[in-house]
Amino acid sequence: MLAWAQKAKIEARKISTEPIDIATLTEKVPQIRKMTVTGPEYFCPRLKEELADCGVAIVFLPHIGGSFLHGATFLDGNKIVVGLTVRGKDADRFWFSLFHELAHIIYGHISSPEGTIEDEEKQADEYAKNTLIPAQQYQQFVMEDEFSKAAILDFSKKIEIDAGIVVGRLQKEGYIQYNWHNDLKTKYVLTA
Repeated sequence: MLAWAQKAKIEARKISTEPIDIATLTEKVPQIRKMTVTGPEYFCPRLKEELADCGVAIVFLPHIGGSFLHGATFLDGNKIVVGLTVRGKDADRFWFSLFHELAHIIYGHISSPEGTIEDEEKQADEYAKNTLIPAQQYQQFVMEDEFSKAAILDFSKKIEIDAGIVVGRLQKEGYIQYNWHNDLKTKYVLTA
């Protein structure tokens, strides 16, 4: 883990950023969310640019075998570093991890030298899932109790998000089994 964090710092130091600006980052969240329906060839350079404007350097690193690490966020000098692993390569994991890490920045969780506490992790999880799929719309969708491919595709189109993100959340929350609709999950080929 320490080697992974050091590699993230080294890579982030190659990225030029503006001063840290949490208000601008918060304003950019909706346009970052819209990137979920694009491919990595588009969103990777755009994410780097958009986040650098807010004082955040994002780096993509290889997964550490045997770990459950998806990402980490920390201060390094005058910038914030967001390191994301390419673990899983599913769109739902990637975007959830990104918004989870952005939540830690927005809520000021990264200033503690001891790292985040359980309540902060839960808060970041809630932010990520509700930013990706707004709570009220999601509740209406699950209350309809119709989880066919067509229903998921219609819902994802309505809320303008990758269908695999909807599938991933439905699986995680037990509305559908983990082997259902995996063909709707977008797989990314990200280079570290």
